[in-house]
Parts: sequence; C-alpha cells; structure tokens
Amino acid sequence: MFVRTKSSPNSPRKTVQIVESVRNGKSVSQKIVQYIGVAQDDESLQKLQLLARQVIVELEEQRKAASSQPELFELEHVYEKAVDDSVTVKVRNLQNESTVVEGPMEAVERMFSYLGYDRVFGNSTREAGHRTLLKQLIAGMLARPSSKLGLSEWFASACATDVSEDRMYRFLDALHKKEDRIKQVVRQNTEDLLLARPTLMLFDVTTLHNESQIEDNLRKFGFSKANKANETQTVLALATTPDGMPLWYELFPGNTYEGDTLRKFIDTWRREEYPESKGVIVADSAMSAAAGLTDIGSLNLNYVVGARLKNMSKALKEKILTPSLYTDLSAEDDTLRYQVIRRAKDNIVVVYSANRARHDAKKRERLLVALKKKLGKSGEIKSSSVQSKKGRARYLKSTTDENETIYVLDEEKIAQDAQWDGIYGMVTDLPVEKIGDIREILSHYRSLWRIEESFRISKSGLKIRPIFHSKEERIRAHISLVYMAYACIRHLQMRLKLTQNVAMSVDVIREALLSVTSSLIRDKSTGVLYRFPKVLSTNAARIYRSLGIRHSTSPTQITSMAKYRARSRYLRGEGVPES
Repeated sequence: MFVRTKSSPNSPRKTVQIVESVRNGKSVSQKIVQYIGVAQDDESLQKLQLLARQVIVELEEQRKAASSQPELFELEHVYEKAVDDSVTVKVRNLQNESTVVEGPMEAVERMFSYLGYDRVFGNSTREAGHRTLLKQLIAGMLARPSSKLGLSEWFASACATDVSEDRMYRFLDALHKKEDRIKQVVRQNTEDLLLARPTLMLFDVTTLHNESQIEDNLRKFGFSKANKANETQTVLALATTPDGMPLWYELFPGNTYEGDTLRKFIDTWRREEYPESKGVIVADSAMSAAAGLTDIGSLNLNYVVGARLKNMSKALKEKILTPSLYTDLSAEDDTLRYQVIRRAKDNIVVVYSANRARHDAKKRERLLVALKKKLGKSGEIKSSSVQSKKGRARYLKSTTDENETIYVLDEEKIAQDAQWDGIYGMVTDLPVEKIGDIREILSHYRSLWRIEESFRISKSGLKIRPIFHSKEERIRAHISLVYMAYACIRHLQMRLKLTQNVAMSVDVIREALLSVTSSLIRDKSTGVLYRFPKVLSTNAARIYRSLGIRHSTSPTQITSMAKYRARSRYLRGEGVPES
C-alpha cells in the first residue's frame, strides 16, 4: 500500500488516497483502499499525507493479525452470519426484542490501535481482557459519561453488554499502574500528527472536587474554581498544542498554589520528556505570579503569560490607561492598539481591543441590571442581603444607618471599571521590536481558548468531576481514563476536519454515535434472532467515512447471543468505505 496524491487541472485542491497494486493474471491494476480526504492548502496536504501513512500502518497491522488469527476476523464463525436469501419469515411472527447502541464501540475499536492504546497493556490473557475493558470504558465515556455504576447499567440496558461495576473497579487498580505509559502513548500519537515537534504549548490548571471531606496525599482542601469549598479537591494541569491536541497532564495535591504548578510542570516536562527542545509556553494570568517565571529562559523556553494589569503599580496603571501611548495594530475583524512596557528580563505587551471593549461593557451592564433589580426603588440594600454572586458586590459601597450597614451603588467604581474595557496584557520574553512580533505574541495568547475548551470537554462533556473514588490509585486511574477518552475525541475531530472538512463538537459526535443502532428481532416461530442495522445519519456517515469503517445495513442472524454481548473482543476492521 502507498499514498497517492491526485490533482485536478481545474482545481488547486488535491485528493489523498491509500492505494495498493493488485495483480490480475499478467496485468497489474491499482485499487483504492481508502479515501483519506481533500487538501485545501499545502499544510492540510502534508497533514493528510501524514495521516494516510499512519492509516497504512494500522491497516497492515490489522491484516497481519487477521492472517494469524482468521477466526477472530470472520464474523460468520463468531456471533453472526449472513441471512440466506432463501429464508422466508412471516411478519406476524417477528418480535422486536431490543435496540442496541453500536456506534461508540465501533468508533473506539477502529481508533484503538491507531491511538496506540493497544500498547498500554501486554499480551497475556489477563492483559488482553484489560484491553477489551479499556475499549468498552472509553466508548462508555464518549457516549454516556457517568459513575462506574451508571456505566455498568448503561452497557446492560443500551448495548446488550455485561460489564459489572466490580470488574471496572478491579480494572482501575491495574490501569493506575499504566499512568506514565498512557501519557507517553498519547503524547507520541499527537507528535506523530505534527509536522515537527511541538514548539508552542498551551498550559492551564483546573480543580476537580471529590465527593469527600477526607484529606490524603492527593485530596486536599484548597481554593476551588467550582466553588466547592467544603469538599476536598485535586489540581489538574493540562498541556495541549494550539489545536487542542493533548501533550501531557499532571496531578497535584488540591492545596497546590495555581501559580506554582507551571514551574513544577515545566521542571518535570523538561527533565523527563523534552530535555533538548525549544518552544513557547502560553498560559493565562493565574500563572504570572509563578515563582521564577523569568527563569524559564534558562530551560531554553520562552513564555507568553497573561498579565494582571490591575494589580500593578499606580504609575504603570496610569501609563496603561493613557490612549496616546498606543500604536495601531488593527486587524480586519477588530480595532486593535498596543503598547510595550519594557522591563529588565521581560516585557509587558498591553493590547486594547474594540471588540473586547464592547463585550466587557455588555457584561458589566448585565451585572448592573441584575443588581439594580435587587436594590429596588430605594436604591439600597441591607448587609444581610448582599451576595457576591457573579461579582455584583464589587459595584457596591457601604454606609452606616442606625447601626446597620447599608449598601448602595458605587458609581466611582463602575466608572473606574469602564476605563479598563477592552484592555488586557501579556508578559513575555519574546522579541517585541516589530509589529510582526506583537501579532505573533497576540496569536499565541489568543490560542488559549483551545485549552479552555479542552477543560470544558473534560469537565462537562466527559464528566471528569465530581470524583467519587476514595483511593489515590483509583483517582489517578479515573483521570487517565478520561484523558484517553479526551484524546480520542480530539483525534476524531481532527480526522473529521482533515478528511471531511467538517467541524463537530463533542455533543454532535456523541449524538451521531448514539444514533448508530441495530434492532434485534426474533422470529417467535423458529426462535431465530435477527439483527437489523439502522441506516446511518449524515453525521454518523461522516464519522464512519473518516475512520474507514464500512457500515452494512443488511440483516444478519445472531448465532450466539453470549458472544454478541462480548462482541468488543471480536470486533475488527471489516472493511473500508468506497471512495
């Protein structure tokens, strides 16, 4: 098999295919094995060609395994067979017994070896069982993220698959021993998709609360971003590429100061993973207080970190709020101005954005509308009724009336806040001599939305929190499992973008995979059980095409319900879609 790139004389776009030569007697013809996608530009062409080479490796491994264990790949000898055309049934004798969700497992099965997850466990019988359960749990996390009990019930009710809660917990005890291996496998797979080693790394931190008030080495009370002050927590640090592809993660005790995590993370990262590489670390303003931030340069790294402008000296704030000190940096979609505040070891780049100014003003106005509604006609509120929800209290000032504290609107504070509309800053040790330098720094910093989106995927889409486990080993295993599911989602989104030129959110992907079902219908007169696959939805068809999965809607006969329930151990790539 080899990669073929075809171009059309009437279009600048190029098609990437996987092709193999087939001999028919004395003649040799070329057969398209899999259509990969259409390149929109040179960069996407390189990425598609790289993806195609990875798919070739995957297909060759599947063929090798199929030739050594053909019985696992011939479904007629496992749990189902084709329905003979001569078979006739009476409709009145047919009974729909259940509808089974098959999409999540089929997608994960196809991506499992591609992502390198088959290398997490060894080849013993026990570890082969671990691999099967790992596939099921990743599929469950993608489709119905919940507690282990919830997953077990969903597998039984929706997937006709038996996965007990106890088995999951025993598996977590084995998975936590593979934490470092999982990080390395995911990182390597991300690197394989890059045209070079990552030189720009996004970094952010969040807190994961536990359903527990008992502290240990990992679970600690600390500042909670989820306002769960009465529960212990763990701090999760995540690093991704600018596209949101996962590079690494670390867990810290729940009382770890957020600013300290960056330095600790980089120390581990540079020592164990990237001792020689150069690159730029991008993080939000919470990291600007990290001790020794400027020493990152000694590690052959640069940084772009959000600046806390309002915490700076009075002289600097006056400079920041002086419009005449700014230089035009306008883009097509925004009015931008900037100024550079030079320091000994790094510089502060301050930017004003008209779009952001409008956003800040609208956000403040919404807060004031809600606050004025609470103040009522009197324009004041008693101290017992003051709430800091959504930052409303910062727009109030207190007065004393008959030994009771009364709060009214602080018009001066509101006016001061308005001066900062649209203004934000970055601390960086990168060059700031040319407008091109400023644009590059701004581009780096703006890419942080990707890692913020990554946390939303992990926390909301994959339900990484709350954590119900009490043992540190199982907490770590839970995080590893969610991290693998997150990597699976990101790689699937990347494939969809490259091969189908379509962007899909986690929710859309989940809905599409859940729609891939089969109806199990029994002939009451003969006892024969038939499987009728549902026609794919538009989005499901796109996902299947991107993964090279052929979906047949032809009915089959289930020959072993027990093996069908355990089908994840038998599933393999039966074919690829036609181009």
